[in-house]
Amino acid sequence: MDKKPVNEIPVLLQERVDLKALTASVFVNSIEGLKNGKIKDVSIDPNTEILFFTHFGVVSGSLYNPPEENDEFDPVYSLHEVILKARDSLLSSYIEDGVKRMVNDKSFLLLKDVTIKSYANNDNSYKLAYFVLYSDAILGLSFGSRKME
Repeated sequence: MDKKPVNEIPVLLQERVDLKALTASVFVNSIEGLKNGKIKDVSIDPNTEILFFTHFGVVSGSLYNPPEENDEFDPVYSLHEVILKARDSLLSSYIEDGVKRMVNDKSFLLLKDVTIKSYANNDNSYKLAYFVLYSDAILGLSFGSRKME
């Protein structure tokens, strides 16, 4: 995703910034930095979770960072890249046909090791290895230990 040359990403995606997604990314990266001891003389409990409050429930997980070039093959991220390339190609063809504006063009966060607790049924949770959370679903963010009771 971030490895693509700029000229391959459609202009409709290049010329926008989603403040909610940007804020969430900075928030998550800051908490992860504190958990991992990357900030000198400041620490936080390593069991601290990032909590995304959404319209449908509470989502917790870690930000999914793409593998480095020299890291081993990651099939989940590779599939994600293929899907986004197909989307970008289709979007480029729409732009060539005169589309000037997208709808529902919010950004998203890639999450890993995700737990979703629905407001409707708090006794049931979904555990997912990978999840795409669209920024328009985020109502708020928090961090800390979450009681599962």
